[in-house]
Amino acid sequence: MKNNVSENSNSQLIPLKPLIGYSLLAIISGLSGFAFITIINKIISNSITATETQPMQNYLYMFAGTIVIFFVSRRWLAGGVIKLSQKIYWDIRKDVIKLILKAPYRKLQEYKEEVYATLTTDVNHVSNASLMVITFFSSIILIAACLVYMAFLSLKLLGVSTVVIALGVLIYALRSKSSNTQIKEVRELEKTFITIFNSILNGAKEININADKGTQIYDQRLMKVATTGETKYVTALLKYLNSEIISQILFYGLITFILVFSGTVFQTPIATKVSFTFVLLYLMGPIVSVMTIIPVMNRATVSLKKMNKLKEDLAKIEKPQNVSHKGQYKDFSDLKIRNYAFSFGENQFSVGPINFDIKRNEVVFIYGGNGEGKTTFINTILNLYNLDNGEAYIDGKLVPLKELEKIKNLFAPVFSDFYLFDAFYGIADVDYDKVNKYLKLFELEGKVQIKDGYFSTTNLSTGQRKRMALINVLLEDRPIIVLDEWAADQDPYFRHKFYTEIIATIVRDEDKTIIAITHDDRYYNTADTLLKMEYGKLEKTNISELAEIF
Repeated sequence: MKNNVSENSNSQLIPLKPLIGYSLLAIISGLSGFAFITIINKIISNSITATETQPMQNYLYMFAGTIVIFFVSRRWLAGGVIKLSQKIYWDIRKDVIKLILKAPYRKLQEYKEEVYATLTTDVNHVSNASLMVITFFSSIILIAACLVYMAFLSLKLLGVSTVVIALGVLIYALRSKSSNTQIKEVRELEKTFITIFNSILNGAKEININADKGTQIYDQRLMKVATTGETKYVTALLKYLNSEIISQILFYGLITFILVFSGTVFQTPIATKVSFTFVLLYLMGPIVSVMTIIPVMNRATVSLKKMNKLKEDLAKIEKPQNVSHKGQYKDFSDLKIRNYAFSFGENQFSVGPINFDIKRNEVVFIYGGNGEGKTTFINTILNLYNLDNGEAYIDGKLVPLKELEKIKNLFAPVFSDFYLFDAFYGIADVDYDKVNKYLKLFELEGKVQIKDGYFSTTNLSTGQRKRMALINVLLEDRPIIVLDEWAADQDPYFRHKFYTEIIATIVRDEDKTIIAITHDDRYYNTADTLLKMEYGKLEKTNISELAEIF
């Protein structure tokens, strides 16, 4: 699986076969435009020299044929490029999201802002550039054809024109270097902007209570990024614009020279001067197109490098896939964890070594102060964090550290910072009888309806949304339910119902095992095993010794 993803992520951005076809259409389109200008030139030249040999009706047929070829090729080309650009746009997004789905949780947190920037800014830059690639290529073909025709008209004038055009290209290229640097800097600012935006979005409640927080974030951080980004981007594009204007001035100077001085200097006939000038004026359009597209291509190049770097990084950290082991330990009797240890880094908080036993249908409560490592421990047994050391035994059979992904399918969690999806995703066959049973048990009848697997609403209170999340994990039908402060957002009545009725129902009727982090000490006596987390260590507590609490 990993190899397949890596190959996909490094595959060609633009499919080769369509690119060849569109390139041929671009050549036909460009040459038809060139044919049109050639016919006009021929008519003008013959009119000036009074050597008309073709009846005007023949030119009409030529014009009609050229226009039809141009229209058909241009229409097919434009339609194809639009389809291709959208395919590129969505394929890039799909590739990145596939890699995200396969990336380890903890590592993925480091790439959140980069992922947002890629899926918004970078993808748009690349898809916009892909729309212009064929136009760029078509313009190059047209420029080449015009230069060949200009050589046929006058080699001397072509030589002068080539020097002027080369000078314009050189000025444009030299000035573009600093513009490209600024475009890269603007791309980096996009990542910072998204970080600030997320802080505003995620901290909306706090900002609503204290508006000064939002004002300070906006004034001191957002405005700085926005002003810097705007200034750099405008400066970069103005440099491109100035270079373009300089090139056009050189172009107009060239035309002036040809019309005013070439007859004296090179003894160029008037018909040749007119034809040559007409071709030059026609050539200005493709040259301006090329110069206009170059900044877009440069932005796309910067974005493409960022995207490829992100895809390579995500592919490197891709977690191993063990789909074949799904349900392997579903009928387990006991799970033993030995010497589990995890650290956030040298001289940083760590948990372990932890030894932990749980039997089927057991209810285990874990308590302890804030910051003692309870949630970190849960994340380690769920294999969201890669352990530094440890092994597990299921029914006495060793599952070594490198194969712990195998036992992930034992667990179905509801996190303290859970996310409620809008449907029963990941469940092949939804048992709607069970859904209705759970809705009644969790007192959500009339508040949420289920249609085609989707919830009628997720706009519920936090406690009600947690109930829906628990219903979802029950339908996943995994043997161990993991709850992180699940009851903290329930009202007193339902909290009491959860500990005294719902837990027993889940264990008895659904054949489940429960591991729950909780601070509700008045209900500790409903657990079979009570564990205390302190300084990253897990110790068993004798429930009978805490009788005075209950």
